[in-house]
Amino acid sequence: MKRVLFLMLFLFFLAGCEKKEIPLGNLPGAQIYHGITRSDVRCFRCHGPIGEGSSAPALVKDGKTIDPALFVKTVLDGRNRMPPFASVLSEVEIKSIIDWLEKVHKKTDGNG
Repeated sequence: MKRVLFLMLFLFFLAGCEKKEIPLGNLPGAQIYHGITRSDVRCFRCHGPIGEGSSAPALVKDGKTIDPALFVKTVLDGRNRMPPFASVLSEVEIKSIIDWLEKVHKKTDGNG
């Protein structure tokens, strides 16, 4: 009986660990944002899987990111509890994240 209970709990746990598909996950910005190409960058942990906000503010509103210049500056310099990523990410990489976020939100909003 204990084995059956353990097996059921184990299978329940595995079902919850199912890897979710990343929208437009082949784009460089998605790969960076989700820590696939850069294991030291995992934006999704605080900002949510598609920038909708979680324990940190949303990065996208009405299909647009916050002002791109402010976005880049905030990522490079950090802000409040967010650490700076100037030694980790280039402006080109940050702009690829912006591009991906906007494309994902256009797709999910039905505008793309």
